[in-house]
Amino acid sequence: MSLLEGNYNTISDNYARTTCKSLKLYFAAMVAGISSFSLGYSLQYSSPTIPQLVLPSAGKLQLSFEETSLYASLLTVGAAGGGLIAGKICDSLGRRSTLILSSMPFMAGYMLITYATKVWHLLCGRTLCGIGVGTSSLAASVYIAEISTPNVRGRLLFLTSLLITIGSSSCAVLSLLVNWRYLAMIGGIPPLMLGIGMSMLPETPRFLVSQHRSSEAINALEWLHGDTSNIYIEMAKIEETHQNGPKIKLFQLFQPPLVKPLMISLACMLFQQFTGFNAIYYYCTSIFNHAGFKDSLSVNLIANAVQFVATIIAVPLVDRIGRRALLLISGAGVIVSCILFGLFFQLLHNTNLKPDWLAITSVILFLVSFALGWAGIPWLLMSELLPNKARGMASSLSTWFNWMCGFIVAYFFIDIEQHITNQGTFWLFAGCTILAELFVYYILPETKGKSLEEIEQIFDPCISIQESHTSFSSEVIGGYRTFDDTQSWTINR
Repeated sequence: MSLLEGNYNTISDNYARTTCKSLKLYFAAMVAGISSFSLGYSLQYSSPTIPQLVLPSAGKLQLSFEETSLYASLLTVGAAGGGLIAGKICDSLGRRSTLILSSMPFMAGYMLITYATKVWHLLCGRTLCGIGVGTSSLAASVYIAEISTPNVRGRLLFLTSLLITIGSSSCAVLSLLVNWRYLAMIGGIPPLMLGIGMSMLPETPRFLVSQHRSSEAINALEWLHGDTSNIYIEMAKIEETHQNGPKIKLFQLFQPPLVKPLMISLACMLFQQFTGFNAIYYYCTSIFNHAGFKDSLSVNLIANAVQFVATIIAVPLVDRIGRRALLLISGAGVIVSCILFGLFFQLLHNTNLKPDWLAITSVILFLVSFALGWAGIPWLLMSELLPNKARGMASSLSTWFNWMCGFIVAYFFIDIEQHITNQGTFWLFAGCTILAELFVYYILPETKGKSLEEIEQIFDPCISIQESHTSFSSEVIGGYRTFDDTQSWTINR
């Protein structure tokens, strides 16, 4: 039955405020979110396995100091490479197909680790997992953003942060029960589920429109958003925006109107890494050990539990109070925690005091604050701010930049500490986060409640999107569905 059959008077084009009640949309987002579970699992995997692989009992697989560093860091190198190629795949084959393909390096990497007989097998396995991480982290964000309605897009994308935490916690718990080989074997199961699950879901409507497959796009919208949402109004917006120009070249990303949203996305990725998240994690185990938590697993579980609770709190807030407000609140907490952490080191090194309570308070405050905003919102903004015609290529650049910034911070962290002391390092992170707060307050636009096409119009006012329909009618004639004397699509049923 047509959503547009009959006459509708005074219909406003504000479907952004229409609640989408289709369970299929949430199901699709959860299936795509399996990639985030695998991301969290992969990030955590090295923590419980390195202690087993540095022992003489590991035999030919015993890792030296240099090999241990490579084993831990090659995931980010692979992720940077995966992110760099994912955009081209997204634009060529589609977001859905890219997620299906991303499951393959994941599974290959974990199988290589499971049956490893030489050290290079372990290193290659971690690199392959990294390629899966980089490819899927981009494709999942874009897929969920493009299938979602504006009123739920924020919370659905923020669910990926929650699934990362769940994946990390699952790996930490399972490491208690099985050794590193079986832990790797289990790690290959979620990517298999991702590949199978995505093969049963539709491609995003925006990608289908970009490929001139409008009939399939309408069917995808009907499947995802249900019979009660204004899919033809949404389709009109998607097609009008798509008609504004063809796919762009790389150099055009650095020209108006694309350069501003790209620079904002890159800045968000930069500030996310320079909050000091990796540094806090670096000290997390030693701080909790000083406080009496001798088991590193307990430290992992406490840290993941804190992040899990904070992310659950943030999920409904991102679409209620907005992205900017959450980032400002998150940043304020990060600044305070980094200052307190620096104060802890100042007292520890220059007095006889050992304020472990201050260190624990700083870590927990940081983890809560970071999870509320800076953990997930930069990825949400990446998928929202970048226009459809450049989303694949620009998202690829942003993803690569994020992982490279993470690698740089982790790699040079010890050198920075040696030059400006522990406390100076964390005060530096606090200063970087202050800059992030100023950036959010003065430059970052709010995207809450806006369609992707309305967000694109913020940066390109030349885009014309119809705001309202005062009279609306529809009829079906010979396979064509027409309305407003301007819009028509051929529907093959």
